[in-house]
Amino acid sequence: MKIEQIFFENSKGEKIGGFLHMPEGEGPFPAVVLVHGYGGGTHENKNIHMCNELAKEGFVALRFDFYDKPNGISEPSIENMSVTQQIDTTKSAIDFISSLEYVDKNKIGLTGHSLGGMTVVLYTPTDDRIKALVVQSAVSKWGDTNELKKYAQPEVKERGYLLRNKSWGEMKINYSFYEDGFKHDIFRSAEKIKCPTLVFHGDMDASVPIEHAKELIKHLKTEDRLEIIKGADHCYYDNDTLPIATKLMIEWFKKWL
Repeated sequence: MKIEQIFFENSKGEKIGGFLHMPEGEGPFPAVVLVHGYGGGTHENKNIHMCNELAKEGFVALRFDFYDKPNGISEPSIENMSVTQQIDTTKSAIDFISSLEYVDKNKIGLTGHSLGGMTVVLYTPTDDRIKALVVQSAVSKWGDTNELKKYAQPEVKERGYLLRNKSWGEMKINYSFYEDGFKHDIFRSAEKIKCPTLVFHGDMDASVPIEHAKELIKHLKTEDRLEIIKGADHCYYDNDTLPIATKLMIEWFKKWL
């Protein structure tokens, strides 16, 4: 397996940084693009682990950063983040991986976690190149998470931004992010998805209620499946559940790509 840092441009000409995990051999290989969650990115151990395991199983895997947040390697400012922008950048990521000569253009999968899960559900119906989808702990009811509820506080709207503190640094996010989310109907998009879709969610997720997954699965119309991972938190770190989530993801892509 080989890991290579790469860059591509979004539709605005801004530089997007990421990492390719490549299997041994010449290909062409099936490929998977991984979309991170709210404030997450290429630095997260979960994303690194999943991409490593995908490459071991013969997939080209791409993880990238939407923004310039702490530890981020992309140009767009996290201050101006939006679901709309993430959908647009996801297309750029699919364009990039489709351009690689060692990638099988007919075998491209997409997976996203949390806000990234919402992003990939909104994006997938717009792109017939996506042949399989895996949705991880996705936000499907905008505003109905502990973090998103903070934006509903009058003082946040008046101030115009929210400060979010994580172990890797402070992030200032404009209130427009919250307003933009209401423009998107994830359930309507789910009903338009044509490729096989796996949805999984931890039953101990304290960030995104499990009801989000249970409602989302009702709107999928093709080959679909819901897996509730027992003992799993939002990012699958508790109770050694990351290997379980990763195995579910890989098995789905091996079946359909």
